[in-house]
Amino acid sequence: MNITVYLGSRCGNQPCYADYAYALGAWIAHHGHTLVYGGSRTGLMGKLADGALQAGGQVIGVEPQFFMDEELQHEGLTKLIVTPDMTSRKQQMMDLGDIFLAFPGGIGTLEEISQVMSQVKLHQLEGRFAFLDFNGYYQPMKALIQQMSAEGFVDKAWADAVPFVSSFAELTAFVLGRDLPKPGETWRHFKNHMYRILDLADDAETGETYVVYKTLYGEYRDFIRPLDMFLSEVDHEKYPDVPQKWRFEKTAGLCSWNPAISSQYLKK
Repeated sequence: MNITVYLGSRCGNQPCYADYAYALGAWIAHHGHTLVYGGSRTGLMGKLADGALQAGGQVIGVEPQFFMDEELQHEGLTKLIVTPDMTSRKQQMMDLGDIFLAFPGGIGTLEEISQVMSQVKLHQLEGRFAFLDFNGYYQPMKALIQQMSAEGFVDKAWADAVPFVSSFAELTAFVLGRDLPKPGETWRHFKNHMYRILDLADDAETGETYVVYKTLYGEYRDFIRPLDMFLSEVDHEKYPDVPQKWRFEKTAGLCSWNPAISSQYLKK
């Protein structure tokens, strides 16, 4: 999958944004996706590309000629596409993308994600978009969209559905088009076994998110699986008679039981 990311050509005043940008690039690479971005080496754009490349990922940069003339391009990209102007650059990045993410940035970032939102809303662009709300950066945008709804300029259902993603666990679920498991929920395995979600645990070394869950049948055992594996589709070539699409599907309602989580499953 191609993930187009819009973000700042500056690093901003808080070091956390550079760290998040690098981690996002690594996340895209580790999950087997291709990064599409603006092609520059400066600011958060450079950090994002470095994170993906150093994790062994594929990176496509799209750079207008006048930035090439200023030698702002990243030299280590998998592929660099040069466009005659900004308008064609934006169109190329939309043409290449399957998922569109707005990372913290400035006016250019706002312009690009606004065009994507408009095109998706008008059914002129396939794909989905989300705001990466790291450090609460896009909370004012969320408030503005809600204000648009309150004043009658956009439908409330549309405004409420705009995704604001604040963690890599939420990003994993968003890219897969799934709900994020929550403690206390009951999920059904495709073999009809029932499980209760205990928690989500992050591995500090790898950045991977794991789902910790317990059986609700037979021997009450605890399990831990990577989040993307937990949310993946059933291998229907291996299990052709299984009607369920997903490996695990959430059932209705929450469970009141909330046991303590064994520390052996959590890597802090």
